Amino acid sequence: MAKSIFQNIKQIVPHRSPMLMIDSYQKIDSDTAYSVKHFTQDSYGCENGFVIDSMLIESVAQTVAAHYGYKALEKNQSDPDPGMLTNVDTFVFHEKVKDTSKIEIRISKTNKVGAFKLFRGEIYVKKKLVAKGHIKVFNPTGQNKGEYTDAI
Repeated sequence: MAKSIFQNIKQIVPHRSPMLMIDSYQKIDSDTAYSVKHFTQDSYGCENGFVIDSMLIESVAQTVAAHYGYKALEKNQSDPDPGMLTNVDTFVFHEKVKDTSKIEIRISKTNKVGAFKLFRGEIYVKKKLVAKGHIKVFNPTGQNKGEYTDAI
């Protein structure tokens, strides 16, 4: 695995508490990465002893954002290319995640179509797959000129 070039997750994602849904990030290669989130009973997005499913999807999206941010640091860019979650597809939740869980989020880029990047996300608790699905991210740059980047 690649050596980390950042000290704090806040260096590579724009999200802040209470909406920060990843604690750490590790790039595997140019198309895959993983992150970790430790939930507690007091974490945002936890209700009635469980993590809300949409927070698990958000953790996948933030892992993609961290991937953009990490690549920006590798290129010595001051800011990562902009991006936004545009679609969630075929997300399946195999079981509820307890609000005291440590989750591992794995992402892999599966395709790109112009400014759209498609990612597969998987969420594990104690090495057991608990959720999986696909998201689409729009990654525009130079919007005023109508240009797009293939930054990821």
